[in-house]
Amino acid sequence: MKTKVFATVIIVLSAVSFCFSQPKDGSLQPPSLKERMGMVEERICKPLNLDKQQTEKVTSAFNEFFAEMEKLVDKSTNPPARPQKSTIDALEKIRDEKVKLTIPAALFPKYLELELAGRPQGPKEGENGPHK
Repeated sequence: MKTKVFATVIIVLSAVSFCFSQPKDGSLQPPSLKERMGMVEERICKPLNLDKQQTEKVTSAFNEFFAEMEKLVDKSTNPPARPQKSTIDALEKIRDEKVKLTIPAALFPKYLELELAGRPQGPKEGENGPHK
């Protein structure tokens, strides 16, 4: 009798835990274009103290980059398949060249550092990653 009660409690607790661990609707969606552009302004333009014209050019370069990336994502698969790394690198290089022409040369290394730090991070080892 104690074993049945104990097993039932374990099953109920496991079921409740499983239900609460599921993401809410849309929580796995990437940020919208507007949210991404806000992040670019917050994480890159403001720390670099860019003026209005420089900020517009930098955000325009990122806007074009995000639009091209969106075109390359294969949405026919679940989850959507990312483009090849070489294609992403080529788009990043184009974007970075546009930014390099916009901002002072002394700020470009700081820009690269901020851009790298602002990238979305994948799951940490052991957190929702692929099982080995």
